[in-house]
Amino acid sequence: MAGRYDTRDSGEGRLRELLVTLGVIDPDHVSESPEGGVARAAAALFVSLSGFVLLIPNVTPLASGGEPPIGIALSALGTVLSVALVLVGALLYRSTFTTRNAVRIAVWSLFGIVVLGAIMLGIIRYQAQLGSPMVAPSFTVAKVLAIGAVAHVIIGVYDARRVRAQQLAKEQRRVSVLNRMIRHNLRNETTVLGGHASLIAEGVDDPELRNSAEAVAKSADVIGGLAEDAKRLQAAFERRPGERESVPVEPMLEDAAEAARDAGAETVAVDTEPCAALADERLATAVEELATNAPEHGASRVELSAREIDGDVEITVVDDGPGIHESEIRVITGRDPETQLEHGSGLGLWIVRATADAFDGWLSIETTRADDEGASDGDTGTTVTMGIPAA
Repeated sequence: MAGRYDTRDSGEGRLRELLVTLGVIDPDHVSESPEGGVARAAAALFVSLSGFVLLIPNVTPLASGGEPPIGIALSALGTVLSVALVLVGALLYRSTFTTRNAVRIAVWSLFGIVVLGAIMLGIIRYQAQLGSPMVAPSFTVAKVLAIGAVAHVIIGVYDARRVRAQQLAKEQRRVSVLNRMIRHNLRNETTVLGGHASLIAEGVDDPELRNSAEAVAKSADVIGGLAEDAKRLQAAFERRPGERESVPVEPMLEDAAEAARDAGAETVAVDTEPCAALADERLATAVEELATNAPEHGASRVELSAREIDGDVEITVVDDGPGIHESEIRVITGRDPETQLEHGSGLGLWIVRATADAFDGWLSIETTRADDEGASDGDTGTTVTMGIPAA
């Protein structure tokens, strides 16, 4: 029984994209559940309550009737904005903003209400002193406060995202330095470890010791390779939309096919039509990872293809390897949190996923393992398709 997983199929993912588009959540800061307790709840409750309070004077003219068309239109606008505030409060509590930033948004809303409310009260009092009091002051004040509260919530969202962007930039610099230090030390130590293991393997007569030394040397090579994979993964995570250009896919697949042969694939086939993706050099790295990952994990046949379908360039790699464990696929495609990853086959697929995300693309994985229900030894294999917007 084959398992198919696609990053486009998640309803939760589509909801998250909608909230990102509306500016309610920060796409670079995702949490599984809201945190912050009382402060977060108070911030969200204030926004919702302010909308509810403003809803009453805004909806009353609609319910009473008899208003001129302009009055009905203004009341309808105020009602919509008030209801929006109520909903925003609920969304704010469930959003991925930190508690500090959620409070920041609520404070902006309070600022708009207080400032505009004070101005309106000053105007009403001034007109009363002139002997020409404002007609239907509650009608006017309710509309102005609803508009001001919503406008300041929007300002607060962008202000919170600006603060978060600054925090992310600082964190990224720290992670980048830590990443370089770890990779440097890993390369140095694995080189030393592999060298000593080779010397031991050459200098002992006991076959078991020689096999153990060779196994240590092989593991040292794998760990050293992970350091390079980590560098490529960090590069794949970087979002650089301004640097995208038209990248021909056919030469990319030919190079990846050659890399698959070098990695040990016995049969490699390429079937592609002329097409170009809107990407950069990271796409070539991801395609090569797909092509070489299969033979490195036991595949003897690799097929690469590319087609332009519905505005996306779909790059597909098919192999006859042992298949990928379902738990790993669920994590890579975002169905399970990263903390549930029990076993990994390296960082190759993570590089591919990060690349697809960086180019606003998608990733689909279909796999069959020998231990799947109804599968035979000849049925095992994996089909990975990466969709990238066409140039």
